[in-house]
Amino acid sequence: MNHLIEADARRRRHRAWALMGTGVAAALAAVLVAPTLLADTGAAPGPAGFGPPPAVSPPDPAPPHCTGVSPKPTGPQPPTQSYDTARARPTESPADGVARLTGAFRDTLRTALPPGVRVEPAQKSCAEPQFQYHPSYREYSIDATLRRGDDFGFFLLRVSPTGTDRSVDDVCSDAPPPENERSCEIENYPDGSAAVLSIHEDVPGGRQLRALVHRAEGNSVLVITNNIHNNVVGNKVTQTLTADEPLLTMDQLVAIARAPGLTLYP
Repeated sequence: MNHLIEADARRRRHRAWALMGTGVAAALAAVLVAPTLLADTGAAPGPAGFGPPPAVSPPDPAPPHCTGVSPKPTGPQPPTQSYDTARARPTESPADGVARLTGAFRDTLRTALPPGVRVEPAQKSCAEPQFQYHPSYREYSIDATLRRGDDFGFFLLRVSPTGTDRSVDDVCSDAPPPENERSCEIENYPDGSAAVLSIHEDVPGGRQLRALVHRAEGNSVLVITNNIHNNVVGNKVTQTLTADEPLLTMDQLVAIARAPGLTLYP
């Protein structure tokens, strides 16, 4: 899965994430907005045009887990990665972190996705995307497929602590140039966060968009999507286009990565 996961130079060894789930998962459940029902308090009605204040709905509970908090190992696991972080590591339990981040991401999708685009989780047991916690890397991630009609593309979202040995200025210069065309630029934001935005063009018409946002609160969010599918036959890998363009733009990737709830320091 060339170029889908970046090599984290000076800190982490290169690893590949297996694409899970080739079946079609159920589409995102529609958000149903029910009218607010006011309880009869027995109080006399007030002047015309006034009445009891509207009921305040409690916050939505954290979504139940549709799959395990951590993925099942498929082989020997690497040792827990050890590196200094920009802020103290969060003490939130993985189960609580998965539930909280999953709820935040699902809320983000309500406004982040363009019309007709849906997210199909890699886990067949999930109708909606759910984060999973990877103990070896101490990070949370979602693997999924974006679909719009017959078009589709890979989608990865990863939330991890920002290492003190990494700065956005290093990322573009550290990455080895591929054999094909590649672009990389840095964008700074007023809140103190910064993004590394890169585009790989693996095959004619095929593009992989990658947005890595180092957030001001001390964690990093990586979002990747593409319009390329790897076909593996024996030891040979060929690539085919899955859509004319990736189903999300770079601006939309950045909007997801900067969503307020995708933080390890709530």
